[in-house]
Amino acid sequence: MVDAAARALYTYDSDGLALLNEARRPARSALSGQVRGDLVLLYHFAGFMDAGQAAELALDYLLGGDEAPVVARFDVDRLVDYRAQRPLMTFSGDHWSSYDAPELTVRLAKDAIGTPFLIFSGPEPDTEWELFSRAVVSLVDELGVTLAVNFHGVPFGVPHTRPVHLIPHGNREDLLLGYPKWFDQAQVPGSAMALTEFRLAQAGRDVFGLAAQVPHYVARSAYPAAAVRILEAVTAATGLVLPAQELRERARRVAAQIDNEVGQGDQELRGVIQSLEEQYDAAEGAAGRPNLLAEQQQLPSADDLAREFEAFLAEQDGQSEG
Repeated sequence: MVDAAARALYTYDSDGLALLNEARRPARSALSGQVRGDLVLLYHFAGFMDAGQAAELALDYLLGGDEAPVVARFDVDRLVDYRAQRPLMTFSGDHWSSYDAPELTVRLAKDAIGTPFLIFSGPEPDTEWELFSRAVVSLVDELGVTLAVNFHGVPFGVPHTRPVHLIPHGNREDLLLGYPKWFDQAQVPGSAMALTEFRLAQAGRDVFGLAAQVPHYVARSAYPAAAVRILEAVTAATGLVLPAQELRERARRVAAQIDNEVGQGDQELRGVIQSLEEQYDAAEGAAGRPNLLAEQQQLPSADDLAREFEAFLAEQDGQSEG
């Protein structure tokens, strides 16, 4: 049964849909109800949490600018509170010359060997989260999406001198294998992205999420190492070929810059990072045990993580109001 209210929340772009159908041949056309092959939907909505700009950097790489064709558009006038997320306008001399209209779109992208996939991005909806999540379920079904993957960065008590860890989630148990279990339960502020995953899973659709742990002391700066780790995990989970060589080189440069700044910093800063390294290495030694946080008292608890989330969001809100 078609959910008319949810279906009215988005429209298809005929040209973009045609390009998607062409890219998926010899599979049947999208919207036909019978689509062969695996179509992956990657999604992230800006405005909630993305420590280290992890998801933003990954999306910039995947979209390659604004060249990716639009397949579907969501009604931002209904979903976005412009007073909370004010779009930019340009004033030139004596008149308004441009308006940076917000867009919440599903775009067509291709990996390094030409495999098509979809990218859903734009500002996080401020309103109608339930209707929005139902609309995403509808779109996933109409386009024949077989796996929806979301990702973002979270601030965490980890050092930049160690590899980036991921916190995975979702209903595909096969994709969760091989990752350490950080905690059993935590309550954190909700988001449209998380609710969408929750409702997709409730509807029996395959979902997979990735939260990249970003060192809390660089959480408000670009941290490309987290974006690289996300793309590596997406490749492993989906089979998409996403080399991201430019991001890897940028990650190396950023790591060198952080090392330089730490080296010029005071002894207290170096001591903090050394302590984080010891905690990280202790957790690595506990890999494979049921619950890392339960066994390592010096590591952050689930409540600590929740407080870290809230503090990060509060700082973001303070900056936007300023």
